[in-house]
Amino acid sequence: MKIKCILIDDEPFALNILEDDLLDFKNVEIVEKFNSPVDVPDFLQNHEVDLIFSDIQMPEMLGTQFIRHLPNPPLVIFTTAYHQYALEGFELNAVDYLMKPIRKERLEAALKKVENQLKLRDKLKTESEENYILINVEYQKVQLFFDEIIYIEGLKDYVKIYLENRIHPLLTRSNLRGIESKLPKKVFARIHNSFIINKRKITSFQHSKVFLSKVELPVGKTYVENIL
Repeated sequence: MKIKCILIDDEPFALNILEDDLLDFKNVEIVEKFNSPVDVPDFLQNHEVDLIFSDIQMPEMLGTQFIRHLPNPPLVIFTTAYHQYALEGFELNAVDYLMKPIRKERLEAALKKVENQLKLRDKLKTESEENYILINVEYQKVQLFFDEIIYIEGLKDYVKIYLENRIHPLLTRSNLRGIESKLPKKVFARIHNSFIINKRKITSFQHSKVFLSKVELPVGKTYVENIL
């Protein structure tokens, strides 16, 4: 199992040290590094990330503040030189809180916790016999069965869910990555930065587009393998 992670720290030196330490762990893949959390939400919208390593005291905003405002945050490990944010970090369900300079054995223990949580998540998803997803629509929970979902479109902090036998899509506050994490891969596939489709609804496809009955959707270059 590869742990896909991003690193956030306004100090380049600290960022490089953490990257060097993580390169020693074969089960870790560093997807991207950031000197500021500002651009991270857009990145998360379009990339699969299991874990965020985040500094706390940064000029634009605190790392804890940043995580608190993410709609569907991945797992989080805070890295900081300050003790006073520890309680807030764990209130945000952080996997761990690592004090700088980070000892290798503490980093290893934190990654083991992440690995265990990801394995449990995958196990529960595999064992679950549920064939529906619950979403929030206009202040109420709505149950959507997988078979009635045709495709899903991402709109920054919202998604549109297009259903069979319904003219207008449902709108819910989330991002595409958050919705994708709740859907079974055997039924749904990401085909574009903005689209997830129900594979059972495909009527035909070409290299750069997919047809779901009368609906035509583009296939992003990085998602061609998903269709093939």
